[in-house]
Amino acid sequence: MSPGKATILSLFFISLSSYFVAGEALGQDGDEVSGMAEVIDADIIRVGTQRVILWGLDAPERSQFCYKDGDKWGCADAARRTLELLAGRGEVTCYLLGEPDPFNRRYGVCESGGVAINDEMVRRGMALALEEQSSDYVDAQIEAISEERGLWQLGVEFDAPWDFRRTNTPGGYR
Repeated sequence: MSPGKATILSLFFISLSSYFVAGEALGQDGDEVSGMAEVIDADIIRVGTQRVILWGLDAPERSQFCYKDGDKWGCADAARRTLELLAGRGEVTCYLLGEPDPFNRRYGVCESGGVAINDEMVRRGMALALEEQSSDYVDAQIEAISEERGLWQLGVEFDAPWDFRRTNTPGGYR
């Protein structure tokens, strides 16, 4: 084989191996799932067999109550209903991030009917931007606060979901 052909062949195999390495990386942070979604919790859905925790936000826990004008308010139920409305528009597509957690759930950024679900949950004040994970939804939260939406309505008192879990959920898992 001539030196020119050997060089071309070597470059081809280097390119091919780079392609597969990149493909493996995409398999970890480039997966997506699409289909009808089942709402599990105010920030967790199931698409097909994959449970997806909404990336960059945190919503009230099932057992968490908030107070509105001094009365107990089911803020977790309200947040869950909001997610059901957003995910119920038709097919949901979630772009998965990172490795599965101990329960085989993945984080994801989801959309349905042209609406960015993660962003809209925070924008409607039904979830908090989880800045420890991402700053993507901070502006949406500022808008929710200034417009007094959802959890940010006047007269509403609540614990941040991560604080509630720390004291009420063994292991702190969602």
